[in-house]
Amino acid sequence: MCRISFVTHAFPGPIFWLIALAPLAVVFPMPASVADQPNVLLISIDDLNDWVGCLGGHPQAQTPNIDRVAALGTLFQNAHCQSPVCNPSRASMMTGRYPHSTGLYFLSPDLTQAPALDDVKTMPEVFAASGYKTMAAGKIFHGGDGRFFQEHLPTDGFGPSPKKKISQPHSHRLWDWGVYPLDDNVMPDTKAAKWAIGQLKQKHVQPFFMGVGFYRPTCRCT
Repeated sequence: MCRISFVTHAFPGPIFWLIALAPLAVVFPMPASVADQPNVLLISIDDLNDWVGCLGGHPQAQTPNIDRVAALGTLFQNAHCQSPVCNPSRASMMTGRYPHSTGLYFLSPDLTQAPALDDVKTMPEVFAASGYKTMAAGKIFHGGDGRFFQEHLPTDGFGPSPKKKISQPHSHRLWDWGVYPLDDNVMPDTKAAKWAIGQLKQKHVQPFFMGVGFYRPTCRCT
């Protein structure tokens, strides 16, 4: 299954789409009443850059599903990542604070250890405080997503690794790449996509904020 194939399915109820190709510092004003609370789906794709058809970032990119979603809403064509490192960038997006404000510049410390964020609620916590059910699968934060969502499905990080490196025998294993494994169903992104499809087909009593985080196309076997 394609990491984003679930966007072709029919979803129950209104859904506000937010696809994070490059993380942005964002703040969402909360609706005044339950009637104004649409379901929110956040799709986070690690290191995708602008390599999608609707942004024309790479001639080999064939992304009809994301292109279709982009055509239905607002496409930001001049968006920039606040930091080229995972932890500060994701912390920035999920709190609405820039790295130079949080003091997070590398893979550590965790955002909960940043004094500047002591009284700052994360995006899912803000939605929860406004009556939303919050749930996620995969990678939305840099780690420990279950601390911030009411429900979270871990998807085993990068997934299974081959016993021997495939293409780069002398480099770090993170830079190895190749066709592995043979069954997509054991891959974290497939697990996240199938979980999201199941959740979107269900009827929910509360409005929901759902995060679906894909590890690819970041490093490791793809």
